[in-house]
Amino acid sequence: MGIKKQSASGWLGKRMAAARGTYSLASLCTLLSASSFVVFSWYLSQFAALWLNDGERNSKLLWMASVFLAGRYLFAHMESRLNFMAGNRIVANIKRELYPVLLKENRLDSTAGALYMTKITDDLKPYFAFFIPYSVATAVVSILLLVICFFLEKWVAFILMVSLVVIPVQMAVIGIGAEAIHKKHTGLFLKYSAVFYNRLKTIAEIVNLNNLLPQYQFLARKSEELNRATTNVMKVAILSSAVLELFVTIAIAALAIYLGFSLMGIMNGPNYGNGYDFATALFLLTITPYFFFYIRKFVSAYHDRNRALASADLLMPLLTRTMDSPTSNLNVPFDHISIGNLGFAYPNSPVKVLHNISEKFPQKGLVLVKGISGSGKSTLLKICAGSLAAQEGTVSVNGRDNGWSRHWLDANTAYMNQFPFIFDGSLRYNILLEKEVAENDCFPEFMQRIVEKKEEGWETQLTHNGRQLSGGERQLVTLARMMMHAQPVAILDEPTANLDAGTTEVILKEIVKMATERLVIVASHEQRFEEVANCVVNLNWGEQMDYA
Repeated sequence: MGIKKQSASGWLGKRMAAARGTYSLASLCTLLSASSFVVFSWYLSQFAALWLNDGERNSKLLWMASVFLAGRYLFAHMESRLNFMAGNRIVANIKRELYPVLLKENRLDSTAGALYMTKITDDLKPYFAFFIPYSVATAVVSILLLVICFFLEKWVAFILMVSLVVIPVQMAVIGIGAEAIHKKHTGLFLKYSAVFYNRLKTIAEIVNLNNLLPQYQFLARKSEELNRATTNVMKVAILSSAVLELFVTIAIAALAIYLGFSLMGIMNGPNYGNGYDFATALFLLTITPYFFFYIRKFVSAYHDRNRALASADLLMPLLTRTMDSPTSNLNVPFDHISIGNLGFAYPNSPVKVLHNISEKFPQKGLVLVKGISGSGKSTLLKICAGSLAAQEGTVSVNGRDNGWSRHWLDANTAYMNQFPFIFDGSLRYNILLEKEVAENDCFPEFMQRIVEKKEEGWETQLTHNGRQLSGGERQLVTLARMMMHAQPVAILDEPTANLDAGTTEVILKEIVKMATERLVIVASHEQRFEEVANCVVNLNWGEQMDYA
C-alpha cells in the first residue's frame, strides 16, 4: 500500500499482528482482574452492611474479600507484564526493520538517524504497551460493569453509559488538534536536536571564525521555538485531564446523590417501600470508581496515541520508500563512476552545496574526499550512495543515465556514518544482521580483540546505541558489518574522527585492504589517507579545488 493510501493508524494497527497472542492473554487477565475486583467489592459490601446494620463482623466475608483483592492485583500484574512484552516485541520488530533502512538512508545525517532510532521508536512503545491495552481494558471492564449495573440498578448503569459516551467524544475533539501539535513538536525536536548537536561539533570553527554571537542568537531562537511547541503539548495534556476529571467527578457525585436519596426515601429507587438494599448500594458505589479507573488510564495514554501517530507519519516514508522502477536490470558488473558538472542545493536553500564537480572513480581503489566542515563532503557521499539525486550535471555508473545509476548506487553501496548505529541485540547480530554465516565466511580479525574483552563474547547484548562499547569499538563493529555485507562500493564518512591512534591505525589498514577489492570513497581530514589515495577530491564551500 502506498504512503498516501495508508493512514498512520492503519500502519500502526498492522504492526500489532506480531503480538496478537500476547495481547489476547493480557485481555483475559484484564477480565479476570476486573471480575476479581467485582467479587471483592461484593464481599466487602456485604461485610460492611452486616457490620453497620446488625453489628455483626463476619470474618469469613472479610477473608474472601481479601483473597479476591489479592487475585485482582495478581491478574493486573500479569496483564501489565504481558502488555509491556507485547509493546517491546512490536517496537523491536520495527527497529529491526528500520536498522537496514537507516544504513542506506543517508539523506539523514548520523545524528538525525540516531534520533529516529531513539526518539521516534521510544514514542511508539507507549502506544503499544499502554494505549492499546488500556483501550481494550476500558471496553472489557466497562461492558462487564455495565451488565452488572443494569442487572442491579438500571439508572446507575444509565449514568455510567452516558459518561462512557461523552468522555471519548470530548477526547476525540481534543485529539483532532493534538495530533497536529504532537507532529510539529516531534518534527522540531528531531530537526533542532540535530542542529544543536552539529553546532557543538563545530564549536572550534565557529570561535575561530568569530561567529559565536550570531550562532548563539540563532540557537536561542530555535530553542525558544522548540520550547513553545513543548508548552503547546503540555497545554493539551492539562486540558484533556481537566475535562476528564470534571466528567468523572460529576458522574460519581450523581451516582452518590441518587443512591443516597433513594436510601432516604427522597428519590424512588427500585426497592422503595420495601427497604432499600444498603449492601447493594454500597457495592455499586464501590465499583463505580473502578469503572473510571481504566477510562482515566485510557485518556492519559491518549497522548501516547498522538505521539505515536506523529512518529508513524515520519517513519512511514522511510520504511516504505521507493524510487521509480529502473528501466533495466541492475545486476551488471561495476566498472566506474563518472561525475560531470555536478550541482546540488537542498530544498528552500538558495545556496548550492555543490557546484560544478567533475571526477571519475575507478572500479577499485581509494577515493579521498577532503575539505573543511560545511564544504559539501557528506552531500557528495550521499549522492554517490544514491540517497540524493543530482540536480545538475551527471552521476553515471558505467556510462548509464542518472536515473538508472542512482538505482544502482542505492542497491550496491555500503555506507558508514561517522557516528554509526549500534542496534539493540547481540554483538554477533550487530555484524551479521540477518545474514547466515557460510563456512568460508570469517569475522574480521580485529573483532577478536573486542570479543575477548566481553564476558559473554559474541552474545554480549548491546543497547542504547552501544553504550557497552567505546567509541572506537563502535566504529570497528560498524566496519566489520560493512565487510561482512560487502558491496561493490563502500562509502565512509569520517571513519577515524575522534578515535585513538591505535584504533585509527586498525581502521586505516582495513580501509586500504578493502580498496584493493572494491571502490572505497572516504570523507576524512586524516592526513594518512592522502598518502595512499588513488584519487583526491578537494572541496572548498562546494567548489572543487585543484589538488597539488
